[in-house]
Amino acid sequence: MKKIPFYIISGFLGSGKTTFVKRIIDSYSDKYKLGVIQNEFAPSNVDGEELKKSGKNFHLLEINRGSVFCVCLLGDFARSLEKFIDEYQPELLIIEASGLSDTTSVAEVISSGSLSEKMYLASNWCVVDAFNFNKAGLMRQRMGHQIRMADRVLVNKTDLVENADRTVNEIKKINPFARIQKTSFCDAPFYLKDDVVAKFYPDLAKPLARPDVNSMVIKSGKKFEEHALLQFLNKWAPKAYRIKGYANLKNGTVLAVQCVFENVECRLVENNFHPTELVALSDRFTLKEWNRSFKEHVGK
Repeated sequence: MKKIPFYIISGFLGSGKTTFVKRIIDSYSDKYKLGVIQNEFAPSNVDGEELKKSGKNFHLLEINRGSVFCVCLLGDFARSLEKFIDEYQPELLIIEASGLSDTTSVAEVISSGSLSEKMYLASNWCVVDAFNFNKAGLMRQRMGHQIRMADRVLVNKTDLVENADRTVNEIKKINPFARIQKTSFCDAPFYLKDDVVAKFYPDLAKPLARPDVNSMVIKSGKKFEEHALLQFLNKWAPKAYRIKGYANLKNGTVLAVQCVFENVECRLVENNFHPTELVALSDRFTLKEWNRSFKEHVGK
């Protein structure tokens, strides 16, 4: 079985995640066997019932009573997800994460063990509520982390604010490499699986077969010397489709990291309170190799 691309849809409470997932279902449920995982803290899943009313053809896995990204539930989540994959054989997997989720935790789960042989992390999207962005209170830290680890950010509900660019500028400070798009009702173009090839490589007669990509995560409290970080990235970036994340340096600063093949970019960011987190997509090295090299470099 070919590895299944897995898409994370995160965002704070009420940002519009379910609306976005419904748009994805409308666009892709007739093209692929679509699997949707919906996670809520509450014991009942109102949003799951809303998706079921769409009348579209997809398979739904509902996980309530806590976040699947909580360490205490990750094992149960992995077992439920593996059973779901084996039973329905989806071609695309999407998770609508709880608004309080730590999205790198699930990336760690699917990068190791038997799940790593069945799926890979294709993209991490975050939906931001432009109208309530500055009202998150004590949850601002978790919301910031979701933005920090996203590949793409949808700044939603822009029809309710006078100046959405203020929110966009704040997001750029948190994640300077994310692709940011202003939306209303999450009405934004998106491309999944073979549609990515069709959109960005239109001259191809048909989509190329995707190799068995590995998605892998390093999460550590250790800190780099800057020269050691660059040595580490320059060693592995040419072998990866993408490396992204954040690295804490021993001098107290934090660098946002973005690598696409040989191109390595690092930018200084402010107010970091999370550990070093790096995510890679590659079919040329394994998590074990990458992890061993990481330990060698942070130990210098």
